[in-house]
Amino acid sequence: MSKTDQVIGLLNQLKDVLEKEKTVLIENDGAKLPKIIQDKEDIMISLSVFNEGDVEMDKLSVLSREVKALQETNLMLTEQSLRFTETMLEHIKKAAKQNNTYSKKGTFDDTKKSTLLDQSL
Repeated sequence: MSKTDQVIGLLNQLKDVLEKEKTVLIENDGAKLPKIIQDKEDIMISLSVFNEGDVEMDKLSVLSREVKALQETNLMLTEQSLRFTETMLEHIKKAAKQNNTYSKKGTFDDTKKSTLLDQSL
């Protein structure tokens, strides 16, 4: 097997891993991310062994563009998730600072109770 074919095989593996990562990010299944990240790292280490002079770069152009596009999509999904999490934390912090609530008797209660969780049944 030529070095170009080996690189193509590794890029196809990377593409598959990136597709899985995209699905995991869309489904917000963070528990699967560490394995995917490790798989990506392993493939990247394998790819780092090859030199540009050893492979036919023109045969890799389409596949490398697909990999780049997937990586950019996954980065965008990650950033979007991070912004959502940061926004939710800001809202939670604001709610935690607003400690004005009503007591169980229906009167206004200005004590330092948390308003984040409704503990009534």
